[in-house]
Amino acid sequence: MSQKLLKLIHKENISASSDIYSFKKSDGSPFEFVGGQYVILNAGIDEDGKVIKRAYSILSSDSKTDSFQICVKRLGTGKASSILPELILGSELEYSGPWGKFVGDPIWPSPGFSLILATDTGITSLAGLLLSKKFSGRLDSTIAVWLKTKEEDFLSESELAKILSGIPNLPNIFQIPPISDQNRISNALEILKSILGDCTVPENVFLSGDGNVLREVRSELVRLGTLESRIGMEAFFNTQRNTSPAISLG
Repeated sequence: MSQKLLKLIHKENISASSDIYSFKKSDGSPFEFVGGQYVILNAGIDEDGKVIKRAYSILSSDSKTDSFQICVKRLGTGKASSILPELILGSELEYSGPWGKFVGDPIWPSPGFSLILATDTGITSLAGLLLSKKFSGRLDSTIAVWLKTKEEDFLSESELAKILSGIPNLPNIFQIPPISDQNRISNALEILKSILGDCTVPENVFLSGDGNVLREVRSELVRLGTLESRIGMEAFFNTQRNTSPAISLG
């Protein structure tokens, strides 16, 4: 099997801790994907000789297939996030994907009210869905929600508005406690309750971000009447404990 390579064609610093990278396929062929999906990048080899692979949600619209964008948060201890900023234009990375069978399902979302909810860095997945072809004709029946901490500087609200320019209903943004706060989950559930109010229970849901929060939100939505099979989930962190790679999709 031939090696699958991406070429870096643009990078832009957008905050004190994050950058947007634009890639295209090295062979020049279209990069076909569905909004909300992700790619896994091979960022190099660590000091122990292990391959550094990380998953990144695709931030750009799936109507554009000549290139795509991801947003990466720079972490002081992050192996991949310390390597990527050093890449020069024209650099090539091995990759796999796009992945994400749930959002790629041609029969999802079904007709009816949809809820897209993200916490923290899960906003990239939310943005990809709002920009997707499958949601372009149903934004008037979709509520998008971003739960973020006051300190979060991964993606500013102004930068998000720039990315989603042309989208009529920008995400509703709410502040929640930090990841370590014991009130974080209960606060998120209260916000969910206030959002839904007397609205119809959502027929379609996609959740991304903090797995601890998302699992409780999913349970509450199922209790309210949303079919669990219509709820997709991508845990960016706080994934369930298992022996498989830490990428969780509902």
